[in-house]
Amino acid sequence: MGNFFTIFSSPEMTFQRLKSNKLAWLICLIVLMVISFAVIYLEMPIIEQTVLDSLKSNPQISPENYDSIMDGNRTFSYVVVVITSLVSLFISGLLFMLLNLMVRGEAKYMQLVTVAAFASLPGMIDGILTAILLKVTNAHAINDISLSLGAFIQDKGSILFKALSIINPFSIWTLVLYIIGASVMMNRPKKQVAVWIVIAWLVFSYGSLLLV
Repeated sequence: MGNFFTIFSSPEMTFQRLKSNKLAWLICLIVLMVISFAVIYLEMPIIEQTVLDSLKSNPQISPENYDSIMDGNRTFSYVVVVITSLVSLFISGLLFMLLNLMVRGEAKYMQLVTVAAFASLPGMIDGILTAILLKVTNAHAINDISLSLGAFIQDKGSILFKALSIINPFSIWTLVLYIIGASVMMNRPKKQVAVWIVIAWLVFSYGSLLLV
């Protein structure tokens, strides 16, 4: 369990230890899901209010169906956490594996999944802090609180807000852990893997805005 603390203070040494740990990714995945459940639990009142407002604005949906729809939405929210956690880790592992082939690295697939898992921890800190602030400030929408550059944008539905929301200390922290972890597992210089990881991060992060 010490790896969950040292990944923040001495990430390179931590990834060196994790290199031979075959179950580290699974333990980290469980921790990630537990934290995600906690975040959703804290945000659930806002999520439910948003769904309820949407239902009330639709005259085709009978008020008698509100409770069942809300229950289904609540269950769906927690199920999505499990699915997205698994999918994101294994897809990230595949992308890292592609980089591993490009730079002729020495990493194995599950080692790269481990990198993806532990590099996700800063994002969990972001989620917890945001959820707590939403609770404390009695916010009415998820976007009311942002720990990114998007906090300076008033129009929370704008493309600019979404673009700036990608840039926050925790996403940068995750990016740094990606680079360090990939370098250790692939046994390649940080500069060599950093260029490709940063380019891929920019493409996926901002390319996704085109789909919105």
